[in-house]
Amino acid sequence: MRKQTAKSKACDKFQIVADNLLALMQSGTIPWRKPWSTVPTCNAVTGHQYEGLNPLLAQVDVLAHGYQYPLFAGFKQAQEKGWKLRKGSKATWLRWGGTVRKEEEDPVTGETEEKFFTTIKWLQVFNLDCFDDSESSHPISEVIDRYRGPENPDPRIDDAEWLIFSQDADIQHGGSKACYSPSRDQIRLPRFADFSSAELYYSTAIHELIHRTGHESRLNRDIRNKFGTSEYAFEEMVAELGASFICNELDITPALEHHASFLEDWMELIGTDNKAFFRATTLAQKAANLLLENAAVDLEVA
Repeated sequence: MRKQTAKSKACDKFQIVADNLLALMQSGTIPWRKPWSTVPTCNAVTGHQYEGLNPLLAQVDVLAHGYQYPLFAGFKQAQEKGWKLRKGSKATWLRWGGTVRKEEEDPVTGETEEKFFTTIKWLQVFNLDCFDDSESSHPISEVIDRYRGPENPDPRIDDAEWLIFSQDADIQHGGSKACYSPSRDQIRLPRFADFSSAELYYSTAIHELIHRTGHESRLNRDIRNKFGTSEYAFEEMVAELGASFICNELDITPALEHHASFLEDWMELIGTDNKAFFRATTLAQKAANLLLENAAVDLEVA
């Protein structure tokens, strides 16, 4: 069997990142745009905050694997804390670049000369979710607590809470992903405290609830589409409009920061189909009405 070279090994790391990123993009998750997370992306043992490309590389893995927080540690660092790597855990690969010093002896004069070389290499770390601290005197939860930033200070909005509760939806809180899974009929959201404002939380939650209305057991829209297609962009337009209708009814300012990434797709869609916006509005109205009916709230339509 041909021996794997250092170069081919490096290429494998690029492929791991590319595969994870592609899977996220195909599911509609944009890893560099999200209105939540109060925890820095860093090494949890040393406190070093990642720079350059590394925060994005780390965030891709956080989203791809559903980790709770963007906190990592090296294998040896974890060992020193008494944490054991869980079976089947995947490494996160970060890039390190810098200058290294090397002393070389002149074969003629015997004098030692310092030479400096620029080098780039991959570093292997693991998310804290990958470790078991059950036999350690250093609880991982205490480490996480040190890095928590100020949580969302906004109070809950009662009308919005009731609207969400009245849908009887399966909503799982935690992690770094906001999405609706048609196959599981389940919504995943980060915690309320991890959003930078109450409006961001409710806007995101309602957006996902609008997607949920498209399930075959409800309004039966075409919601199983691949990211990047016109059908996917159309459903995002429906969810955006529907969430805006609901937010306006509840006197909440719609604040869906990451959906700005779909504007180009929407403009292209409307440019090729001048009736797309009107069809999306009709479907969004039906979706919004369903949510409001479940909450027994009337939506006045001009």
